[in-house]
Order: sequence, then structure tokens, then C-alpha cells
Amino acid sequence: MKALIVEDDKVEASFVSESLAAKGFRCKRVANGEAGLLELYANSFDIAIIDVVLGDGMSGIELITQMRKQKINTPVIVLSGRNLPADKIEGLNCGADDYVGKPFARDELLARVDAVLRRSSGAKSERTLRVNDLSVCTDTHEVRRGGRPVELTTGEYGLLEFLMRNAGRTLSTKVILQRVWNVDSLPPSKIVESRICSLRRKLSQNGEPDMISTIRGFGYVLK
Repeated sequence: MKALIVEDDKVEASFVSESLAAKGFRCKRVANGEAGLLELYANSFDIAIIDVVLGDGMSGIELITQMRKQKINTPVIVLSGRNLPADKIEGLNCGADDYVGKPFARDELLARVDAVLRRSSGAKSERTLRVNDLSVCTDTHEVRRGGRPVELTTGEYGLLEFLMRNAGRTLSTKVILQRVWNVDSLPPSKIVESRICSLRRKLSQNGEPDMISTIRGFGYVLK
């Protein structure tokens, strides 16, 4: 299982990461809300642990609000030193599944993680991204177009899921390289072009309309 930890305090982040790792989680740690949102766009996580106060930039509350607006349904536990009822209400109302006040014990955190995952297990097992007649199950990596299965390579699937999570947005080659292949330089840009061509062919092999548009000078968009 995979967990995203969004926490700018290194000591706190290490404590949470080590606690979850002891339960078998593979943890990804980021220090700010913007990086957290990009991770959630690009990857699938079983749970996200998000601190409310993240220094400069996007707060934890803003991050969760944006997640839910973008239909990212990853279960969320909020961590916060703000423990007034109004703070907890704000956290839950913005889309968090649980709210844990600091300081907290390891056993309490793990018990709350277990409880949130139990509550979300039914929805998680059916977690599906849909754009028109195209669907992607992020748990099984099964892709279907109009009901027919579409066989993709690992690289093609990663690109398609990223496009699906950002449907309607124009994504530059640079952003795609960074988020799908973790490549920062532009010379390998042919990777994107070749994978886009392959996706188009496989998604439209029965004569279906092409869903991926090239916006010259800007990038690609799934419509």
C-alpha cells in the first residue's frame, strides 16, 4: 500500500513515515501543498496524511479542497496542532476523512489509518477514472473504451492515467516528462510523442473518435 505524507516538519514527517512503514506502507514525503497536489495528480495513493500548517504557499486545508474539486478521492487524515471544534469542523468539511490533533501516539495514528481504510475500502475497490466512454480502474490498471478492454504498456498506462486525472487541461511535454517519467530535461521529449501516438492508436483502433488533441506550441489535452 502507498501513503502520501504532506508535512513540512522533518521530525514529524519521519515519525509518521516510520509508523506507516512498520505497517507495510510505501511512503512518499513532500513538504508543501503544491508538491502534494502534483503527487496526487500523477500517482495513486491508498491514503494521504496532510498537516494543516505547511509554511509558505498552499495550506493543508487548501490542498484537500483542491483535491476534492479535482475529484481526487484519496482518503485523507489531517494532522494539526489546532484542536478547537471549529478547526476540526473546517478540516472535515473541506473533505478530510479524519482529523488527528497533535501531539498524537503512534498507535492512535495507525488505528485511525485502519479505520479510514476500512470505511473507504468499498469505494476504493471501485475507484475508476472516467472520461466519456473511456474508463481506467486505478486499482487494477484495467482500461476500457466503450466497454472493450485496451491493453497498454506500463509507460502508456502511466501517461493515460495522468491525462485522465487532468482531463480538459493542456499539459506541456515538460510537465508530462516530470510527472510521468520523472525526467527534468527536454531532450527525451520523443518519449511523450511516441507514447501519445501509441495511445491514440490503441484507444481508437475500432474507429472511435480520437480523444487526445495536440495543442501546437503548448502540449496535449484529453477531451
